[in-house]
Amino acid sequence: MLPPSCLPAVPPLPPHPGLEEALGDPALLHTPFGGLGGAGKGQRQREAGRGDGLRGGTAPLGWPLAWAARPRSTGLRDGRGRGSSRSSSSSISSSRSSSARVMAEDGPKPTQLTMPLVLDQDLTKQMRLRVESLKQRGEKRQDGEKLLRPAEAVYRIDFIQQQRLQFERWDVVLDKPGKVTITGTSQNWTPDLTNLMTRQLLDPAAIFWRKEASEAMDWNEADALEFGERLSELARIRRVMYFLISFGEGVEPADLRASVVFNQL
Repeated sequence: MLPPSCLPAVPPLPPHPGLEEALGDPALLHTPFGGLGGAGKGQRQREAGRGDGLRGGTAPLGWPLAWAARPRSTGLRDGRGRGSSRSSSSSISSSRSSSARVMAEDGPKPTQLTMPLVLDQDLTKQMRLRVESLKQRGEKRQDGEKLLRPAEAVYRIDFIQQQRLQFERWDVVLDKPGKVTITGTSQNWTPDLTNLMTRQLLDPAAIFWRKEASEAMDWNEADALEFGERLSELARIRRVMYFLISFGEGVEPADLRASVVFNQL
């Protein structure tokens, strides 16, 4: 190794604020190769807690000045001088994932169609006349025929759309405490041509009730859900569906508001 006196002279560099800040000592800029004997000075800086990211405060002999003056961290810095390359990357990732979640939550929701159960007064009257006619003539009902009871009425749903329906929920409200049982009928019943038969009543039925001193509605959840999902299938093959609704515990048709909500797929 050549003695220091044989090393070529290196002209001093012009003042550079960035390098001065990185080295922590402006005098190091004017020392060839970061200064000879810098290890002792660096040791003193470490002991004094003044080191600024360089090992020993200066680079070993033979390092180019560009490497000696390079700061330890090459991360981007924000407006407050703090490293931000890694945090910026994670911020972008988290913001992208947050945006994805927001788009998923705020995405287009399916259109909902509410189809009310409407009292079919004409058909209810027709079925009541059937019962009275049998009584007046002293005749028996047809084998397997379903006769309308006094506490029952015929309701209907007119499917405003038949395809691409997904059952969502029942909306049933009773204005006072009581109970209703909603039973569907199969597509084989044509009221203007044939009498209603017991085999044309669908199972299970949906039962809804309201207790005394309560405004909340209760129902047989599993059966009502199964019945509702079946309505989506029945809608594909018929434009009108008929129901028998049985009223109990003091309620009557005037106390009932019922509808079925579907999602339009």
